[in-house]
Amino acid sequence: MKTRSFFLPVTLLALVILSMISTCRGTLVTFDELPLNTGSASFLQNNYQGLVWSNFGVVNAILYTSLHGVSGTYYGMASASNVAFNAVGNPAEIDSATNFNFLGAYLTGTWNSNLNIEVQGFSGATLLYDTTVVASATSPTPFTFNYLNIDRLYFNSFGGQSAGFSGGGENFEMDNFTFEFVPEPSALLLCPLLKRKRA
Repeated sequence: MKTRSFFLPVTLLALVILSMISTCRGTLVTFDELPLNTGSASFLQNNYQGLVWSNFGVVNAILYTSLHGVSGTYYGMASASNVAFNAVGNPAEIDSATNFNFLGAYLTGTWNSNLNIEVQGFSGATLLYDTTVVASATSPTPFTFNYLNIDRLYFNSFGGQSAGFSGGGENFEMDNFTFEFVPEPSALLLCPLLKRKRA
């Protein structure tokens, strides 16, 4: 009986710690729950996943490919079957009233191989992070950013060479976007351990 009474508090403590750690792992945004039943794209609605999306579209990559042929839209799927993209190849932005950490995403060039994608992270008007990655057009590449305590992400894509698809432009595809709103102080105690593990 004494052994059982000892293990019950330990088990409860372990459950509390695991629940706190889960708040640090972030939200995985796959876009796949959005009901896209045609090959046509639509803009992401504001407040999707609690964020404000500017110039980001979303499309069912499988249906789009069946209508328009293979491109980075198809190859950009990290999970089937929806992907987000920057409309018309123009800069796109994600904003939030609550600060958040941008952990990473899968990025793919829609039409161009070796597409440059500059990703900037801001807090208010202050630029805190600025990284340019190079994306393939034939497979989704996971990029880790770990932009901490920001309220705005700005994406600008440029360059690269034609991948030989039927279209052209400097669009990129994005899938499995991972972020977390800045945790409550109790959860912050465990988050640095997780950040070191990810690095």
